[in-house]
Amino acid sequence: MIFLLKSTMKAFTIILLIALLSAAPQHLHASILRFKSIVNIKAILFQRPDTGPQVVVEIIGADLNHRANRFFDHWSRPDVYTTLHHGSAERETQVEGNTNEPRFLFKTKMPYSKSMGMRFVVKEADALTGGAVIGRAYIENDRVKELMDSGESALLSLGENIGILKIRVTKPPAELSHTSLLSLNPKVKKLDAL
Repeated sequence: MIFLLKSTMKAFTIILLIALLSAAPQHLHASILRFKSIVNIKAILFQRPDTGPQVVVEIIGADLNHRANRFFDHWSRPDVYTTLHHGSAERETQVEGNTNEPRFLFKTKMPYSKSMGMRFVVKEADALTGGAVIGRAYIENDRVKELMDSGESALLSLGENIGILKIRVTKPPAELSHTSLLSLNPKVKKLDAL
């Protein structure tokens, strides 16, 4: 039984390595991230749902200065993604390839820590170096609260002459706090009623 388990794990590892190495370089980083999210044993076993206050963060896009960022990708424009850190939570957008104007249209719900700010790091996706930092932005906890109350977008500087990042921070919609989505539209029938 143990031999069968070990040989299965070895075969799985070999197949995974072949799949990762055969992927195009611009898609390699996305493949690794997808695999990490699927096989996150720690989160499956130990992480429990957060029942405290929540915040919705939308990373709309970035405009990068071409001249300041021309050395990130020598043959074309950079492949860009953004990471968001707030409290102990971390989120990551998808990779937008070959652009200085990535439009992520990324929206996530995460636990809200009233005493913590939010840190955004815009990176260039590179399988060889692990992702070089293009720029960083930080919002203080007071500014996070202001953005949540107003619901307006904010433009954050990624550094002098590097670029800007457009975000929106809001409270979760009130209708999502219901226990049943059927209460949102009474005309929708339950699946087992069909």
